[in-house]
Amino acid sequence: MQTITNSTSKKWSDLRGLVVYVPKQGKSLGTVEDFFFKEGTNSVGSLLVRTRVHGSYSLPVRALKTLGGGRVTIANENMLIKALPPLPTSKDLIGRNVIGENGDKVGTIGEIWLNIEPLTAMRIAGLELAGSDGRSQRHAKLFTADSIATYDDDTMIIHDQIARRLR
Repeated sequence: MQTITNSTSKKWSDLRGLVVYVPKQGKSLGTVEDFFFKEGTNSVGSLLVRTRVHGSYSLPVRALKTLGGGRVTIANENMLIKALPPLPTSKDLIGRNVIGENGDKVGTIGEIWLNIEPLTAMRIAGLELAGSDGRSQRHAKLFTADSIATYDDDTMIIHDQIARRLR
């Protein structure tokens, strides 16, 4: 069973907006706007990077060197790929309804936790339910990504045992 710890996992809201930086060139290439993931495995394949001049690029997580200090570092700008993968993004998860296998609604997704260890194999570690106002709660209801039974069009179905614990 997966666990979520502050040392190996970060909230997506804390990672969104980080600067993509190339230390050898001393320049910023853009900002992290989103991530692409594979349903079923919950692996994060790449980050969506928005540049000021050339638009959006995909940055494979295998190209990441470090994460910290308000930025993500990479070896060079050739790591950015113009073609964007046809995969779902964090925007497809935030606000998605969560239901148990029996069909009872549990809540909606308000936050995503990413496991960043190792950085080059980033994956969704867990999801946090939004409060009644649609925002993150102070004492959040959190479940690990391995609690997900399946993804449906606009819903995420989780195992009933976890759904009962979250109600």
